[in-house]
Amino acid sequence: MSISRVVNNISALNASRNLDKTGKSIQKSIEQLSSGLRINRASDDVAGLNVANRLRTQIQGLDQATTNASDGINLINVAEGALDETTTRLNRIRTLAVQAANTAVTDGKARQAIQDEIFQNVDEISRIARTTNYGNNYLLNGDFGIKTGTIAGQEDIGMNVDASPVASTLKSGKSYLNIVKTFDGTAQIVAGDSVGGTQVLNTGIRNQDDMAVSMGYFTTGNAGINWGTAAVSTDQLDAGLFNGVSIQTTDMFVFEGVLSDGVTKFNGSFSVSSNDLGALAVAIGKAIEDAEVALFGLEDPADVAESFQTNVSVAGTGNNAGRLVFSSNGEYINQASINISLLRDGDIVTRSNGVTRSGQLGIESALTGGGQIGNTVTAITGSTFGAGEFKIEVYDVQAAQQRKVESTITFRNATGAILDRTLSMTGAGKTSSIVLNGSFVEGNYTGGVSLTTGDTITLRGVNSDGTTFMGVYSYDRSDAAADTTFNDFKFNSMSGLVNELNYRTRSYGSSVSGIDSGVQSRFEDAIFTFTANGSLMLIDDKAQSNSKSSFTLTFENGSSNTNDFTFQDDANLIQEGFAEQATFRINGGDEVRAEAGQVITLQGAKSTIEGVAQPEMTFRVGSGLTAGVDVMKNTPDQFVGSLNNGTKVTFAAGDQDVVFLDGNSGGSKGVSRFVTIDFDSMIDVTARTDGLPDAGRTVILSTNNRSLNFHVGAFADQNFQAAIGNMSADSLGFGAGSGRTVNDIDVTSLEGANDAIRIIDEALSQVDKTRSILGSATNRLEATISNLSVSSENFTASESRIRDADLAKVTSRYTKDQVLMQAGISVLAQANFQSQGFLSLIG
Repeated sequence: MSISRVVNNISALNASRNLDKTGKSIQKSIEQLSSGLRINRASDDVAGLNVANRLRTQIQGLDQATTNASDGINLINVAEGALDETTTRLNRIRTLAVQAANTAVTDGKARQAIQDEIFQNVDEISRIARTTNYGNNYLLNGDFGIKTGTIAGQEDIGMNVDASPVASTLKSGKSYLNIVKTFDGTAQIVAGDSVGGTQVLNTGIRNQDDMAVSMGYFTTGNAGINWGTAAVSTDQLDAGLFNGVSIQTTDMFVFEGVLSDGVTKFNGSFSVSSNDLGALAVAIGKAIEDAEVALFGLEDPADVAESFQTNVSVAGTGNNAGRLVFSSNGEYINQASINISLLRDGDIVTRSNGVTRSGQLGIESALTGGGQIGNTVTAITGSTFGAGEFKIEVYDVQAAQQRKVESTITFRNATGAILDRTLSMTGAGKTSSIVLNGSFVEGNYTGGVSLTTGDTITLRGVNSDGTTFMGVYSYDRSDAAADTTFNDFKFNSMSGLVNELNYRTRSYGSSVSGIDSGVQSRFEDAIFTFTANGSLMLIDDKAQSNSKSSFTLTFENGSSNTNDFTFQDDANLIQEGFAEQATFRINGGDEVRAEAGQVITLQGAKSTIEGVAQPEMTFRVGSGLTAGVDVMKNTPDQFVGSLNNGTKVTFAAGDQDVVFLDGNSGGSKGVSRFVTIDFDSMIDVTARTDGLPDAGRTVILSTNNRSLNFHVGAFADQNFQAAIGNMSADSLGFGAGSGRTVNDIDVTSLEGANDAIRIIDEALSQVDKTRSILGSATNRLEATISNLSVSSENFTASESRIRDADLAKVTSRYTKDQVLMQAGISVLAQANFQSQGFLSLIG
């Protein structure tokens, strides 16, 4: 045996070191066997622990996400159950509306009973929306909807963000919608019928600019029943009449109105002095020009767009002679209007309000017919019909007629004959008298009351608008000038009485007892005539459907008449007033009853395709309406739009439910998001004409997204959202504030019952869409649970492979280490004994 070292027992140290190593290995094996884990601390496997911990975090997140998805299904079940009852209530209301529409059977009381039941169902729908909750989250009151709209303060270009719950999925914040016009569309009405080879539009439209004609008119001649002839632009104002009232040099015209856009106001004044009618038109035109310049913020009036300019002129010939005419150069509907007042010493002498486009103005020979103008056949405010030809039907045409009321008193002479209108009762040999309330008995005229000097006729009039006035007129056989002096409230013949009744001034002299300056005492929108039957008849100046014109005459004896009498004559309605009117319909849509000159919107038959809006067009009805069919030829404006530089979408004016994808979403950026836009028939985006690329218009949208958020993943942003709109009765239907929601349903009339059916159909569609969203979310959550469970299982297996101990391997190593431990102990003992034996030799 070789012993080379005594101080350091190298053999023992080596044995001790190996024994210590084996001990540690045994300790580690015991730890792994007792814990079942391969990695119990970072030192066991630094990289493996890091991976295993991340896997464990992900597994725990997946397990919680699975729980989240299960809770989400429970929440959706609550909402979906409530909406199921909402659907039941809506279907019941629809059934009741159908029953109410059967007016042949249901009378007023029955429909009221139906309405009472509808009220209860409406209240229940609102209660469901108001109280359905999951915890403290109320699910159907709109708290979890998405609200997207345009930023306030932007110019309206003719677009509306769809307000339905599924119309937008944008994130909260701002978005930018760019729209470029690519094609100028056309819309034109052409005659579908021909008469004698000449194309005639049944709608009465003329191929000319859309015009408005002032209600006030100017004539030359004397005041009274004969207003003379229509004035032209070179006629002096103070030598003529305005609305039958004499104009004086010191008078002033004050005017106010709106431009052709129907919104922007203008006003001004003009002194009569020695000016002519043309100068008044120029003054009004200047006020209009100033308003247009201010509207557009321009410095040069010439910069006003030609399509917007409102021009003023005096019609010198035709039915509009003597009137101010307002026209626009553009092919669009002109909404210009004007009110004109004639002032004398600060008091209004007479006034005219508004304009007309319907015709049937005035009953005087010089003014009969008036100024129908209509609009150019292309002046349509954008058609939402697709490209093609569409039939405009015109039927049930009714000609215009003016309202007529007639006195029941017959004016006769002493022999019972109808009075000669022009026969004077003054002068030598004039023995005839005006006799009232007489009767014929056995062929002889007897009784009655004879008017004598000082007797009065009191006129109590009702204007076409329902306002009233009074005037008192005296019979004076002694005054030869009574019939030739206007505004003295005296007469001595029927023509003198008619002239006095028709004299239209409000400037009365102090010599007229009891009449104040500026107070109306005659009709200003109707005129009296003396009929061949000996009665007074009042006829409106124009045909209108809402006129209330009427009168009462009270006859009373004067102080010189020995026979006391007072009796009243109430006029009888002879003919109702009607403006020219007809029924219109396009492409099988709803009927519209309209008057000549009225702006109407015609809607075509409603599409049966979900999401396709009912097409419509707007135009002004002309006059001279005839039954027949016209044709509307349409090519809509075309546009291209993109949201946040997303996919470009081509659409036409009037298109509904146009979907724009958010360029900041989708692909690698996440879930695709979108917004749905409804466009008007007119979109204020103009294409460039200089050949350069058009930047178009950019509209800023703002979104407040409060959708239900379901977190269904282990990491951030692993979620999806579902919006639930407001399901209350005041929102379901055609939108809050539209007046056509479930809350507004009234089936007590046939029209209301029919509209109720339409409202309920729209409401059911909205509820069904919401239920579809929730159903899809439920399916997605169920699929998510399945996917999360599989993922959790796989990740758990992965973590197990990394962290868990291989018991067979650890056991084998433990057994080996035990053998080594025993061997090591034995060897260490021998090494120590070897050293002790050497020391014994030395001793």
